[in-house]
Amino acid sequence: MSFPPSLELTTTAADVLADPHRRALLAVLRDREGQTPTAATATGPAMPIADLATEVAAVERGTPIVPDAHCERLHIELIHRHVPRLVDRGVLSRDADGDDPAVSLTAHPILDLEWVESLLKDPTGDDVPVAAETLTRTLEALREPRRLIVCTELASRGGSIAVDDLAAGVLVREGEADRPADVVGSQRTAVAMELAHKHLPALAAAGLVAHDDESGRAALETDAPHWDVDWLADGPLAEAAALVRSDSTRRARPESEPSVPAQPIARDSDESGRTGTDVESCWTLEGEANVAERGDEIAAGADEELFVMAPSAVLLGSTCLENLRDAADRGVDVYVASRSPRVRDTVRAAVPTATVCEPRFDWFSFPVDAPQCGYVLLADREAAMLVTAERDVGDESVRAGAITGEGRENALVSVVRTQLGPRLDRLPTAGDETDGTPLPM
Repeated sequence: MSFPPSLELTTTAADVLADPHRRALLAVLRDREGQTPTAATATGPAMPIADLATEVAAVERGTPIVPDAHCERLHIELIHRHVPRLVDRGVLSRDADGDDPAVSLTAHPILDLEWVESLLKDPTGDDVPVAAETLTRTLEALREPRRLIVCTELASRGGSIAVDDLAAGVLVREGEADRPADVVGSQRTAVAMELAHKHLPALAAAGLVAHDDESGRAALETDAPHWDVDWLADGPLAEAAALVRSDSTRRARPESEPSVPAQPIARDSDESGRTGTDVESCWTLEGEANVAERGDEIAAGADEELFVMAPSAVLLGSTCLENLRDAADRGVDVYVASRSPRVRDTVRAAVPTATVCEPRFDWFSFPVDAPQCGYVLLADREAAMLVTAERDVGDESVRAGAITGEGRENALVSVVRTQLGPRLDRLPTAGDETDGTPLPM
């Protein structure tokens, strides 16, 4: 498996910097030269390893006075362990093999990375909110490209997800499939096992991920202090950090506000019929027109995936079908779940590219012949609406109400995504059985 050059460069830098002695060594050489070598200069001035050991010890202890015995032990460790490793990596050049060998920095591209330069300005981590041991474990964990991808995938999902689903998402990000549903079962299982036994434990030891082997679930530790380390969040974890910081900014409250459990923000109903809570949380809708308007809004905002569960045709009118067609024409993967053969046939005729399925669970699914109907809309797993509708037998009018929310961290969206996401991931990308038998969901 090949990874992008930028990702391999990042993991190479993490491997080089994972040991605190190597961080201090490179920082000493960098400071001594005043700047890192360039391609034009090829290497910087050489420094005897004995002198280097003394300066590294001083940096690590934070004092210029270091016992000779400590310097000698560090000298031996540099000669036999760290210098050969850095020479093999192409970061150091060894200029002499006699009694007083010397080394110098090369023009290795990792030294041009901004986050590496920032780290080497504080090699002992005194100015970051992460313990030195945790910092070392973090860099050790990030030596594997797949672990960076795992962090990004977990950040994009929000909350805890099954390791099996995580494996499918990782394979998609690695270019092995276009979407999770296309991942071959055996490949998904193999990667899930690798994640559970190798990558997730390493990320958990670094404090980046919460992993429960018993339940088979994992989540990103979005409150970890790592996200407050600028060189880490702007460097190796940049993609994941952008998602974490975005969610944190959206949820942030003024500093003066006391730390109390979040409560719904009451407000009066507006012209759109929304009542109950602020848009950053969840809000309710009353009336068929208001519910339909919100449904149109959610469908129009779908960029990648649109799911509708419609047990009956009460609200499945021409406008709804037009929304589904428009989404499919934009390249959105459209899924429609219903226990009603009439609904499934209608959708097949109106939107041939839609994936038609039959829900095999009782969550929010009323019987087909019941006067009440429960509808579910989910767009890009970031906007959701639950609808209840009831048709009056006498005048054929429809009483409808809904609760809706938006944003990956929204409580309603999280619940709906948790319930439906794994089921959607196991469905094919389009169509259903050629004989008209709906796909089981």
